[in-house]
Amino acid sequence: MTAEPPETDDEIRRAVVDRVREVQIPGGDPISEQLLEDVIVEDGIVTFVVNFGRLDQRLGNRVTDQLHGAGLATHGVDHARVEAVDAEAPETGLPVTGVDSLIAVGSAKGGVGKSTVTVSLARALDAAGLDVAVFDANVHAPDAPDLLEAEGPVQSTPSGSPMPVLAEGIEVISVELIAEDGPVAWRGAMVHDVVTDLLGNAVWEDRDVLLVDLPPGIGEAVTTLVQQAPLDGALLVSTPTSAGTRSAERTGALFEAYGVPTIGVVSNMVATDEEGLESPYEGDGRSLVEEINSVEVANESLEPVPFDPSLREPLTSDFDEPSTAGETAIETLASDVQEFLAGSNGPEVPEDAVDLRGLPPTAVQRHSVAEFGVGDAPVSVLMRGDPEELVAVVETSLESDGRSIAESRIRDLGRDGWVIEFEPESDAATPSKSEPPA
Repeated sequence: MTAEPPETDDEIRRAVVDRVREVQIPGGDPISEQLLEDVIVEDGIVTFVVNFGRLDQRLGNRVTDQLHGAGLATHGVDHARVEAVDAEAPETGLPVTGVDSLIAVGSAKGGVGKSTVTVSLARALDAAGLDVAVFDANVHAPDAPDLLEAEGPVQSTPSGSPMPVLAEGIEVISVELIAEDGPVAWRGAMVHDVVTDLLGNAVWEDRDVLLVDLPPGIGEAVTTLVQQAPLDGALLVSTPTSAGTRSAERTGALFEAYGVPTIGVVSNMVATDEEGLESPYEGDGRSLVEEINSVEVANESLEPVPFDPSLREPLTSDFDEPSTAGETAIETLASDVQEFLAGSNGPEVPEDAVDLRGLPPTAVQRHSVAEFGVGDAPVSVLMRGDPEELVAVVETSLESDGRSIAESRIRDLGRDGWVIEFEPESDAATPSKSEPPA
């Protein structure tokens, strides 16, 4: 008796997975070797989400083509796509998935209140309705878990990825939550490895924003994160002192060197006229931004955060209806951060853009041509590398097939890569299935 062909998306997905199990690679198949993060089937389109981190370029191209062929060979599949699991990571950087925006909080000087500002800001953003996460990058003296009363140990997924701890609705990852035997003497490459593993491999659960609490100094952990993590922006924290100002300038220079925009300078623990709040520092901190004149900031008028002992216990502070000067300042800071994020999205990416970032270069070229063959509607792709080179390859391939591009637009997404919009000729052929070009 002949089996009924798959019809529903779930049935087609199961059939695609069976086909993929027949694909042979060194060690087994893409599923047994845990190269596939997901297989998505919707409206006749199958999308393979692949972990290319374990593949060299040659094998990556081969696996991409084999998955494409396995998908198209399945009944009910009209088109096949391959995406990289870490597509949103910078080209030379750290994949951070499950998070819409990353904000670093830093200063080269210790004791200026970075952790307190980070955790208080996290609570204020949470009170504003955002899904928030905190990554404590201070491997030597982590404070965020205590401030959030987060309890470990960090658990792992079956594939070994760390799972953040949930504390009052905020996801938290810190070395403090994995070092069960107390402080660890992290050194050099060890710092790099623990930071990249905890942040890059963590299974963040649909977070709107992740705050990265940087350690003091500009050592291994700080440089690794600023250089490689997909940071959307950063906050500098300083007390109203000359030493704090100089340290903030050093960190701000590091942000600028790696293209991370500085949102503004948070003047912390400043003096206030409010009764009972006696700051150890003089001045209201409003001249701090002018003193840090070597750093370009997006917002020169961030409200100073007064010395407020209630902020030492962020979980007891109320940022929904603030009643102290410190709570009010942090609530305002949360609004400023949200405003920055709303205006820092850069060029709008078409919702139906095909994400080819993270694929091997040859696979990017082949799949761009294949995407153009799906129909006569405009096609948008996301990529990294040289966009002009990709356009030239696509045009050459289409000309050899008797087709052409009416127009293409290239837009720079900064650290996120490029979006290229291909406008096909109106009389372009519309094949029933998009076969990969020879």
